[in-house]
Amino acid sequence: MNIVINSSSISKHSPFEQSNFVSDYIFKIVTSHPEHSFFLIRNHFADAFLTTSNCSIIATTPKQGNLLSWKIWYALKLPAILKKYKADVFINLDSICSLKTSIPQCLLLPDISFVQHLSLFKKNIPPSFNKAAMIITFSEFAKNTICKEYYKTQAEKVEVIYTAANEKFLPVDWEEKEKTKEKYTDGKEYFLFTGEIDNENNLVNILKAFSFFKKRQKSNMQLIIASKKVIKNNAFTESLKTYKYRNEVKIITAFKTEELVSITAAAYAFVYAVKQAGFYTPVLEAMQSGVPVITSNAVVMTEICGAAALFADPAIFENIADKMMLLFKDENKRNELITLGKQQAAQFTMASTNTLFWQNIVKCADIPT
Repeated sequence: MNIVINSSSISKHSPFEQSNFVSDYIFKIVTSHPEHSFFLIRNHFADAFLTTSNCSIIATTPKQGNLLSWKIWYALKLPAILKKYKADVFINLDSICSLKTSIPQCLLLPDISFVQHLSLFKKNIPPSFNKAAMIITFSEFAKNTICKEYYKTQAEKVEVIYTAANEKFLPVDWEEKEKTKEKYTDGKEYFLFTGEIDNENNLVNILKAFSFFKKRQKSNMQLIIASKKVIKNNAFTESLKTYKYRNEVKIITAFKTEELVSITAAAYAFVYAVKQAGFYTPVLEAMQSGVPVITSNAVVMTEICGAAALFADPAIFENIADKMMLLFKDENKRNELITLGKQQAAQFTMASTNTLFWQNIVKCADIPT
């Protein structure tokens, strides 16, 4: 089987939850099936794929923002590429189908907010969803959004595959936690947020919640923001300049996965009260690391976390602070969430995700168009 994959929309500037999806899942599919041929439309992960004998780098996509070039690419160039490489199936992370080919197309939608905010092709999304042989997304919430609220897509063509925490995220012993705290917070306990520093992730309200917590509890608790992407001149960085507790907020931007593993496992609690809840792997990684979780009350988070997290309204900073104080004051509740979190995260495994991913690729290739 010949499989063409386009993940060029996931660049080195993309949120690392999306980048991790490409590196953790698509690369695994390629390396696990040497009996099939994969053709990758170039992205910043291309060098890694060159190490596999069954994968070739075949093309590039136009620059972001050039609408005419993209229309030409999808209408003419992509169909020619699929024909040239005798593709049995085309897998695309761009949320768009070519309407000019009969090759079965599988759209991967890791995060529904990506589609909702797509600046190009907004008018083309409904016909693309109708054209797709299959759409794979990562929660029932996303499926319902696609099928009912926005695009009225046939439910039978939308498959839900739950992603999992990276297997490197595990609990660590007391001594390892102390080393990490000494390195990053001078030995003090800390709340942790992992994600992009932008206006979508509700960091201003998390700052306000932390301030409220500090005033009420009078503790030396710190806040760590771990991010590989900082949007310039956003509300959070502006607020931090005059923030009363700015010396107790640590921003870490240059780190490897192994460092994030240690930072996560040593956290007192993980605070992920984001406005747009799309990717949920950071929450599962915290749970798998034995760290209690405070997250937003968005439908997708309640779906994924069940009873294993505390839920807060991201729009009300006092609500977030209440959950932070609850964990700080109630050690029994904190320990209960650690236990439940480990059990919840164990229900999502990379092995089962990859198996389902591959089964659906094969299924898509067999769907007549």
